[in-house]
Amino acid sequence: MLDSDLQRAGRGHDPGGSASTKPGECAVLCPACPQPNINLPSGWKDSNPDKQYLYRLFLGVDANFRLKRKHISNDKVDPGLGAGWTYLKYSDLIPQAPSTCSNHNMVNAEHLTRGLAATGVGTIDCARHDMKLPKSVGDLQKGEQYVNMDYFFFSSVGCTDLLEIVVSYDIVCQWHVKLWTRMMTYPHKLHTDINSCTLFYFLVPKFHLPAHVKACQSTFSFNFNPHVGWTDGEAPERALVKWNQVRGATR
Repeated sequence: MLDSDLQRAGRGHDPGGSASTKPGECAVLCPACPQPNINLPSGWKDSNPDKQYLYRLFLGVDANFRLKRKHISNDKVDPGLGAGWTYLKYSDLIPQAPSTCSNHNMVNAEHLTRGLAATGVGTIDCARHDMKLPKSVGDLQKGEQYVNMDYFFFSSVGCTDLLEIVVSYDIVCQWHVKLWTRMMTYPHKLHTDINSCTLFYFLVPKFHLPAHVKACQSTFSFNFNPHVGWTDGEAPERALVKWNQVRGATR
């Protein structure tokens, strides 16, 4: 599997070989999402403002707490092959404020971590075509902490040239409030230029929206925002069915 990933990514023809493979370089890009210098027309940045929505990137953020991993080994005893070439892991935690919206248990609760190296997995998906983004999946050490989800998010969108990004997350009403402030406390490699022309739109997936307070149901609704089509923002949820089938192997 490792050899096929390297061959598919063209690493066998690189003078530096597999050792010089960069994080996320073996991931397969979504062929239908806007990819600058790959599938966008020349001059797309200069198109009419009312047509910029054609080049929007739709992201879905979520976590899965069935994919637990027991604390039975470590990287020294059982090192990963090509760790970081597609997936990332972040282990440091920082305090965060409790939710002020509905009782988002995955944020507020102190999850049982006894005997577990990972209590779940966080992910960033293409919300239109249900594909994982490079550098977007990793372990959660104690519930759905912002520091973990921030890490996956900024690793996925870092250095993007796209002008509009729609982010769908079931707790986005709380998560996005101090997102850029938290970003400044992270390593510089995770920083996104907030003064650039890129616009971020934060919305709540349609199935999760009714569980929010009334204010959220209007502000973060896909139905009340233009240029999103019939996107429901629930892409990560659809993948959970297949993910859960391998939960026994991930322990």
